[in-house]
Amino acid sequence: MNRLMHIVALLAVILLCANCSTTRKLEADAVPMGYTELQNYYVSNTVSVKQPFRHVFTTEEEFSRYFGEAATMSPNGQPTVVNWGTQYVLAVINPSTDRATRMYPVSVLQNGDAIIFNYKVEKGEKQSYTTTPYVAVVLDKPVSQQQYTFYYNEK
Repeated sequence: MNRLMHIVALLAVILLCANCSTTRKLEADAVPMGYTELQNYYVSNTVSVKQPFRHVFTTEEEFSRYFGEAATMSPNGQPTVVNWGTQYVLAVINPSTDRATRMYPVSVLQNGDAIIFNYKVEKGEKQSYTTTPYVAVVLDKPVSQQQYTFYYNEK
């Protein structure tokens, strides 16, 4: 059993390194894409993930199964508006944690049919409650019907 665990861990590391190498090559010739950070939402308490969940949301119905609106009293306290007819959302939801965790976008890049979403995760002090951290960006849908491959990189 111990040997099997070592083999599985080794395969995971190899796959991770191969993915990093692929995205590094793609990033070399990629161009920045405009995006809007999704703000004032929360991950629904019915959502439970064991590992980072990376997804492209193209409909409001699907998005609403994962996220709820969280308006606040701050100056920009309204949730980011998404026009589902012309936009979509790239999101990463991390497992629930009792650590103060901030996730934010670093960049969104495009190289041909590849879209690369780079994001950062900062972990802080232990809290007395758990939260489900996420990062999400709103992108304009392409005019063409071209199919894209999405890559997610934690920087």
